[in-house]
Amino acid sequence: MSIHKRWLSFVLLDDISFKELLIKLEQVFERTLICEDDEGRYIAKAECDGFTVTLIDKEDRLSEFLCDENYSLEIAIRSDDYFNSNFENFIKETLRNGNIKWGRSVWAPDKLSQ
Repeated sequence: MSIHKRWLSFVLLDDISFKELLIKLEQVFERTLICEDDEGRYIAKAECDGFTVTLIDKEDRLSEFLCDENYSLEIAIRSDDYFNSNFENFIKETLRNGNIKWGRSVWAPDKLSQ
């Protein structure tokens, strides 16, 4: 078991409000996502068994130039036991079952080596 944090990042394609998407994700993961304003952008998080779900708003209220085209979803794992295709497929299937539309996903490390 490693202590390196990794995350599986999704580009979400749902064209609904942040609040509506938040409700859908809460139902899918059966957890309340706690939302806070992080310098003009809403970020909602929930702890699940072995991983953290983070929804990142596409809107940035500080500047229109900082807005994104899509919402982002990050699934952060705390153990390399989850760094495998079975876990990735579980998350993708969970999103599909909840009718959450996504375009692409990618694994990333906590810190990139230089």
